[in-house]
Amino acid sequence: MRALVVYASSYGATKGIAERVAETIRAERVDVDLVSADDPMLLETSAHDAFVIGSAIHAGHWLKPAIEFVRSNRPLLKGAPVWLFSSGPIGDKAVGEPQPDPKEIDEVRDLVHVRDHRVFGGAFDPETADLERVSWLEKQITTHFMPVGDWRNWDEIAEWSRDIAAAINTKEAVLVS
Repeated sequence: MRALVVYASSYGATKGIAERVAETIRAERVDVDLVSADDPMLLETSAHDAFVIGSAIHAGHWLKPAIEFVRSNRPLLKGAPVWLFSSGPIGDKAVGEPQPDPKEIDEVRDLVHVRDHRVFGGAFDPETADLERVSWLEKQITTHFMPVGDWRNWDEIAEWSRDIAAAINTKEAVLVS
């Protein structure tokens, strides 16, 4: 079995989650490829049996590269098991509250067989954030008004990833209706 982990990240926190997901699944003896949804050299998706797709959440929405990946690969994804994750709530209050699904999750559920969707806490550090692709205004807002810290729960992420690997390894994942 071979899995593809695809992510769309704005400031690097979602990429970090995707890397941990891939690393954890790989440790459970599953071949895993990891790619950014906006990578022009995106791997051939037909070589994969299962998919994990994640995106940062901005204003209640997934990033465009993640949803476009799902839309453009719908025929292949429809016949495969898909797990989704979202990364976004930051700040002690936001992370402690139940989070609604991003608006695109219902559409994705209609397009493909989603086994599970999780919302994980995010992170933001203006010193390490990848701000190369954002506008001057967005850079000012993010660096002056966003809470700084890391609210990613690595144990929760690893446990979820091990559950995915177990489903793949038992071939339960391929029994898509």
